[in-house]
Amino acid sequence: MGKITKPRLNFWQIWNMNVGFFGIQFSFGLQQTAVSPIFSFLGAHHDELPLLNLAGPVTGLLIQPIIGAISDKTWSPKWGGRRKPFFLIGAILASLCLFAFPFSPELWFAVGLLWILDAGNNTAMEPYRAFVGDKLPDSQLTFGYQMQSLFVGAGITLANLSLFMFQHWFSTPVEGGGLFDTTSETVSSIPTWVYYSFFLGALASIGTVMWSVWKTPEIPPSDEELKEIQAHNAGTPAPIIQIFSVLLVIFSVPLLLGYLVGELFPQLLDNINLWVIIVLVFAFVWLFMLYRIIKNNTSNRSIKKLGDTLDPLLEAAEAIGVMPGFLWKLAAVYLFQWYALFVYWQFMPPMLRTSLFGISNEDNERFESIMASFREGAEISAQDQSFAQQVQSLAEQALGHAGLMNGTYNFVTMIVALALVPLAARIGSKLVYVVCLFLTGIAMLSMPFIADKWLLLAPMVLFGIGWAAMMGIPYAMVSKVIPEERRGVYMGIVNMMIVIPMLIQTVSFGPIIKNLLNNDAINAILFGGVFFIIAGILAMRLNLPKDKLDSAMDVDIP
Repeated sequence: MGKITKPRLNFWQIWNMNVGFFGIQFSFGLQQTAVSPIFSFLGAHHDELPLLNLAGPVTGLLIQPIIGAISDKTWSPKWGGRRKPFFLIGAILASLCLFAFPFSPELWFAVGLLWILDAGNNTAMEPYRAFVGDKLPDSQLTFGYQMQSLFVGAGITLANLSLFMFQHWFSTPVEGGGLFDTTSETVSSIPTWVYYSFFLGALASIGTVMWSVWKTPEIPPSDEELKEIQAHNAGTPAPIIQIFSVLLVIFSVPLLLGYLVGELFPQLLDNINLWVIIVLVFAFVWLFMLYRIIKNNTSNRSIKKLGDTLDPLLEAAEAIGVMPGFLWKLAAVYLFQWYALFVYWQFMPPMLRTSLFGISNEDNERFESIMASFREGAEISAQDQSFAQQVQSLAEQALGHAGLMNGTYNFVTMIVALALVPLAARIGSKLVYVVCLFLTGIAMLSMPFIADKWLLLAPMVLFGIGWAAMMGIPYAMVSKVIPEERRGVYMGIVNMMIVIPMLIQTVSFGPIIKNLLNNDAINAILFGGVFFIIAGILAMRLNLPKDKLDSAMDVDIP
């Protein structure tokens, strides 16, 4: 395949290219900080939070490699090129869900919206990662991905600071009696001020992506590559049909088998984590069987047609089979790193409820019992009303302070992201990454022992430095060892390495916190800190080829 020479871009070209990542990460920032508390406001227990967040890892596992494989084989000048049509569609879908999310009347409704929101964010996320690799020469990859890390920090910072500020500006005082307002047709514990952050996120998501789409042209494929794309797509269904066909084939049989198992063994439905694990095992076995059937029956027309429809899935499977050894080592690091991050995002606000504001598990259970009785029409005593209002007020303050803490670490990320580029050139990407993982572990291990809300911002500085490295340096390292023509699918596979640990966390951590960690959010955060230390130790094995090591920063900063 003819190799295209990529032009060197200036600072503002790289800036404009990455602006859209701001809106995507604003959305992720709201998910990280506000979604689990919203589930709690709607009645979810601590041990239910991991499974309720199952949407993130499952949609990431399925959507990102599929979109990556399809976008590798796409060229549509009418709709923007190769990657831009996908992250624009994803941003539109995410914006609509962000607008609707705070109106969730019941827990099941909020969980369903989270699935759609995550599908939109993942549709935008994967091609954006590949987009940077498509546009930049190797000498500018570290800078390009660290610029993306800067916008990760900026987007999540604004998302979290909006939660902190809106809670202070617009929260209802305890004596306002908002929880037990009998004039309302529906009873919802979601604070009104949370709505404003989600509305702002909806505007940021679509607005910034449209800016990047407008300001940054894609590099057209060479004539040889264009011929290969056209030949590959001849007789292949349209991308939207491929996406829905793949999802239908993947989900249909495992869910049917899961339903039958639930009918045969009803006790499984009392342990929903175990049932989900069984369905996922069915899914992996089913996918392996499909792959073998298609590969061993290429002469059968019907099976060949099925293979054409499932081509993105097959492309991802084949890419995993020949994946560079560096990526397998990175997968081991990511197993512990992303498991720990998911623990942090789910349990940092509950930790603050206990460590800063003194709400015990018993207080949570009494609050939920009072609210359940009120929803059923029972008369609530003045004492119980006062207690519930107090717990709600403290929980809102915990959510607001979680926003400040997460905003702080992402602000630090925004500040230090580009500073890590010359540091990586001087001492190497691997060493920077290892040190930053250890700093993040130290931050998590110290948080539960700090009782002053302002001193709690100190470990967030370490966390922010670590987050800056995690969101940029591994992608730059990966981009140097993967084949150019499979960049999209391999970036999708890297994101599979992120979501598989998250998937494992969602189905395993509920029983762990309930049975081993005393259902205590403080213990959950300490658990995550230990996992970060393990990730740092494993990252010591990440060695790039000598000809792919970092060089001096190849961009002028104005």
